[in-house]
Amino acid sequence: MKSTAKRIAIYASWGAILTVAKAFHAPSLPSRPSFAQSSISSSQLHMTLIPIDREDLSELITKRLPTPAQYATYWGRTSREQYNAAFESFGVSFLGVFAAYFLSFAVGQFVATILGMIAGSWTLLGPEWKAYQRNWELTGGRELVDPWTYSEEDEDNRGLYGAFYFGRIQKVCVVEDPGDSPDLEYSLDEFEGYTMETDEMEKLTGDPYILRLLVTDDEDDDGSGRELQIHARMSEEYLDLEVGMPVCTILFSQSQTFESLAAMTDFVVPDAGPCYIGDYPYIDRPVLESILTNDDELWESLRAEGRYGW
Repeated sequence: MKSTAKRIAIYASWGAILTVAKAFHAPSLPSRPSFAQSSISSSQLHMTLIPIDREDLSELITKRLPTPAQYATYWGRTSREQYNAAFESFGVSFLGVFAAYFLSFAVGQFVATILGMIAGSWTLLGPEWKAYQRNWELTGGRELVDPWTYSEEDEDNRGLYGAFYFGRIQKVCVVEDPGDSPDLEYSLDEFEGYTMETDEMEKLTGDPYILRLLVTDDEDDDGSGRELQIHARMSEEYLDLEVGMPVCTILFSQSQTFESLAAMTDFVVPDAGPCYIGDYPYIDRPVLESILTNDDELWESLRAEGRYGW
């Protein structure tokens, strides 16, 4: 893991478009916790970004075996999701073995046996395939590159640069649909005792409640900063979120200056558990938590984004 000083030195070479870190305004910072999709309205991103080299980025966005969080997402978090996942896994295994038997007469027993073994092992292979598919969708199949690597290729053919984005929660609420106006937002306080298992909206319409999170890196609260608005399925894990809490995510861009975004991962709020926000856990959580807790300057840059003495 490269030190934050090296990160900043590398980052400074990108130009003045990006702000690496901001000055502290709070007299003291809380101690570290014990760790156990978006809309952009402008082409230039003046955000608190710290570059990530390819080695660390490859560890953060794992392309190996699925993480425990990815396994949990595949098998579902409610009884309904778990039933659907189990039914799908059984269906693929049963029909796959059945089809492999008949294919043996056409393609030979060896090929049919391989296909039958794959189908019969779908309970184990399914989560791996899903994780590979989602990680591929995140990067679009593009190679991850170091922040100091310059390419003269057309932007559509470049690799992806990665950077930490640090901000804070400006607004957190619940809506019934991502397109709902502010007039239709519910306060998070109204959802005390909420659980995904007992989501009334999902029982009535088939679609659950949606968390709406507005994140900003506006240093002076004067509207000059950049805002990211994300939506994710409501969860009981989000009930501890508060305005002012610092937030971290990973942004990807094909431009070294991050003039436009190609993708982003789930968000993490250390002071809420930590709490990970997003419909899919792209980040390898133990790796991220290790990086944040072992790099003092990186951690302090994140803490400096907090406001309002939550």
